[in-house]
Amino acid sequence: MKILHATDLHYNKSWFKFIKNLESNFDIVCITGDFIDAFDQTGIAPQIAYVSEWLASFNKPVFVCSGNHDVGLAYEQEWLNDIPNIYADNAVKEINGVKFGCAPYLKPDCAKFAQCDVLLSHVPPAYTKASVGYSGDDYGSEKLYNAIGKQVITPKILLCGHIHNPIKNICRLKHTTIYNPGCDKNLKEPKISVVEA
Repeated sequence: MKILHATDLHYNKSWFKFIKNLESNFDIVCITGDFIDAFDQTGIAPQIAYVSEWLASFNKPVFVCSGNHDVGLAYEQEWLNDIPNIYADNAVKEINGVKFGCAPYLKPDCAKFAQCDVLLSHVPPAYTKASVGYSGDDYGSEKLYNAIGKQVITPKILLCGHIHNPIKNICRLKHTTIYNPGCDKNLKEPKISVVEA
């Protein structure tokens, strides 16, 4: 099963079009949060409308999770769950023998995803090369690190983002391979991971 993974698109319409154009080359599309750009002058409601329509337009299965830009007091925090025909926050779905789970940005219950082969989480596990940027600061989740470290969850693959310039785009924690393609807003095309599950 061939998976297209992208993250931190931050309302870049040309990146949305690029990903849509790649859809036919993949079996599954996974996007790990930050669809919205909280600082974009377009405003939140128009961004949500655009992203919702874009996500609903896919023909292949789409799995998404919320990121820190996608949740806030000014708008409905669960708007991703209102989009038809996609799997969003807290979803667990098996496709062709591979179980996917989508951890929400706010208050993820790791135990819910104990049986998942592929887990989407906007934030990577702490203390990994996917959670540390070039500055040396670690912005990862200790909760996720502990859940994997103590084998509360044992995904084979963890798809994440949040850190735009991770030290490594692919690394391991226990038996889990972690993918964080990162984000460079100066590029014409989004960074992606091509993952085999």
